[in-house]
Amino acid sequence: MSVKDYYGNEVNFETAAALMDDDIREQLHDQMAPCTEQEFFDAYAKAHAEKFDGEEFAPYYNLAW
Repeated sequence: MSVKDYYGNEVNFETAAALMDDDIREQLHDQMAPCTEQEFFDAYAKAHAEKFDGEEFAPYYNLAW
């Protein structure tokens, strides 16, 4: 399954999910399920930046990963 990054590029959701912080991923799953992969991907990118002092989640912002 693919999702769109911030710039509209397709990203493999499963591959990106493997890079996600376990705590954030589990917390969002508990809060958001059921939801689409795109909704989850968008929410994860925001939560990642909040937890890691503004650090962008590479797969979401088309950065090297």
